[in-house]
Amino acid sequence: MPQKPIPVPTLHPRKGALSVALWAFGLATSLFLIGMWGRTVSVDSATVEESARVVIDAELATERINSWFEDGLAAAAATDSETVHAVAEEIRATPQYEAAVQAIIAQFIDSLFAVDGDGAVLDLEDTLTPLVPIVVAEFEQRDLPVDPERVERVLDAAAAVELDAGEAASVAAVVEDARVFLTQVVLVALAALLVTGTIAVYLSEERFAMVRTLATRVVMSALSYAVIFRLASWALDPTRGRSPVAGGGSVLLGSNGHVFVWLASVAAVIAIGGAVVARRRRQAAARSTAAIDTSDDDTREMVAV
Repeated sequence: MPQKPIPVPTLHPRKGALSVALWAFGLATSLFLIGMWGRTVSVDSATVEESARVVIDAELATERINSWFEDGLAAAAATDSETVHAVAEEIRATPQYEAAVQAIIAQFIDSLFAVDGDGAVLDLEDTLTPLVPIVVAEFEQRDLPVDPERVERVLDAAAAVELDAGEAASVAAVVEDARVFLTQVVLVALAALLVTGTIAVYLSEERFAMVRTLATRVVMSALSYAVIFRLASWALDPTRGRSPVAGGGSVLLGSNGHVFVWLASVAAVIAIGGAVVARRRRQAAARSTAAIDTSDDDTREMVAV
C-alpha cells in the first residue's frame, strides 16, 4: 500500500512579508524611543550639568583648590611651610572658605558648557576677596602680621584663571554633536516606523485591528524602557557613592523618564481608537452576515411552499 506523502507546511508570501514588517517595526520602535529619550536628555541642560557635577570628583577638586590656596598663602607670608599649612587648615574650616570652594567648582562646571569659548576665564575676584581679612587675622594670631594689600595682590593674581578654550568648550561641543546625531536617529526611526507600520497594516486582513496591535506594541515597549532605565539608574549607583562616573551615568539614566510615559500615552490613544473601529467593523460584518442568513432562510421557506 503506497504511503501518503507527508504534507510540508508552506509559508504564505503575504504572511512572511507581514512577519518581516512586524520585526522591522519593532526595531524602529526601539530606535525611536531611545532616540527621543536621548535627544530630550541632550537638551536638558540641568540634567547634563548635574551629571557633570557628579562626575567631577568634588573631593579631588577640593584637594587641588586647597593646594593652590596654600601655595598662595606661602607667597603672601614669608614664613615656614608648617605655619602656612596650619593657617590654611584653620581657614579651610571656615564657612567662607567652603562657600568659596563651591563657587569655584560651580564656575568651572559652567565654563565646561560655554559655547564658542565664552566663559573660558574664571573670574574669582568676588569669590576670594572675603577671605582676605580671615587670612590676615589667622596670621596675626600667630604673631606673624602680613600686609593685607600683599594678600590682596596674591589673590588678585589668581583671581582670573584662564582655561584652555578647547577643553572649556569640549563638553558643550560633545553635547551639541550628540543632539544633532540623536535628532537624525529620531527622524530616520520615525520614518521607518511609519513605513513598516503602513506595510503591516496593508498586509493585514483586519487593518484596524493591526493598528491596535502596532500601537499596543509601542505602549508596551515605551513602558518597558521606562522601567528598565529606572532600574538601570538604581543598579548603576544605588547610593550615588560608588564612583563619580557611575554617579553621573545614574543621573542621566534616571532622568526624563516622562518621555517614555508620554509616548506610551499617545500610542495608547491610537490603540484604543483602532480597537473601537475594529470592533465596530466586526459587529457590522456580523449583522450583515446575520441579515444574509435570514434572507436565505426566508427564500428556502418560500421555495418549499
